[in-house]
Amino acid sequence: MGFKIEVNSILRSDEQYDLKVGEIYSFSKQGSRVFFDDIPVWLTDSNWLALAEISIVSQTRENNQLCGQFRVDYIYQGEEQQNITNMFIRMYGGLMDPYIYLLSSEAEYKQALASGQFVRDSLQTEGFIHASPKSQLSRVANKFYKKTEQPIIIELDKKLITSEVKWEPATGGLYPHIFGPINIDSVYKVIPIAPESSGDFSIDITAL
Repeated sequence: MGFKIEVNSILRSDEQYDLKVGEIYSFSKQGSRVFFDDIPVWLTDSNWLALAEISIVSQTRENNQLCGQFRVDYIYQGEEQQNITNMFIRMYGGLMDPYIYLLSSEAEYKQALASGQFVRDSLQTEGFIHASPKSQLSRVANKFYKKTEQPIIIELDKKLITSEVKWEPATGGLYPHIFGPINIDSVYKVIPIAPESSGDFSIDITAL
């Protein structure tokens, strides 16, 4: 289960660097996957704040740890920094969330409770069930669930889902696709939702 980035192009670190263009800095991170030569790398903090564009100068692997040095090529600031950060959160933020989210209805949920699993027609037509990262819930709800009676958000624990989950690109970012039935014991929480007076959903994801 999970999303594989074919080109390792983001270094996430909470190290407090005093970044200056052209300067060399040391880094270390968990995992043994190296950065590819001649591939631009972004430096962000653990919350996906875009800090800089960097080049890897050296790197070594040992005991599931990657250590090395990078050179700062460009530093993000102001509106540009916010725009790049928003892009990273939209594209990759869901990967770090321990939960993924399924928009549904009370009726469908009761049916799943009775059978012990969620099964949708898309398993036959597309091979997977569409789920959503937290950041895209309002967009998905407004596109597909405005006419749904008693709409709900079902919060699923990634670690408990028995079917394969792949993060794949779709409109607005990366989305979790579940390649099989969803076992009911992966449900962590069920949250009723309702559109505003305008008829649109505006889901407060900070409350999830």
